Amino acid sequence: MNGKKIRDLRMKKGMSLTELAKLSGISKSYLSFIERGKQTNPSIEVIEKISKALSVDLQSLLTSNKLQKQIDPQNLDKEVIQLAIEMSNSNIDKEKLRQLINLLK
Repeated sequence: MNGKKIRDLRMKKGMSLTELAKLSGISKSYLSFIERGKQTNPSIEVIEKISKALSVDLQSLLTSNKLQKQIDPQNLDKEVIQLAIEMSNSNIDKEKLRQLINLLK
């Protein structure tokens, strides 16, 4: 989870951390942890609340702008997104993950 992206979106909308906390129902301290990169693996439910409060789609919070253009939102589901978040935050070597995916195919 890219907390800087959340902070940038919030600031772009002229919203304080307190306002985002009220709109999302997430504590100000937890949001601050996310924005500062201290909490890098919030639940999909938290990410959904943040996206609604910022009036942006879930996909835009979870992907870079370049990658966002390559992904078709119709093919994504919450479980796949959560798995991707967990994998990106794990210490598992990415090449080993690719090998595992190839074995499962």
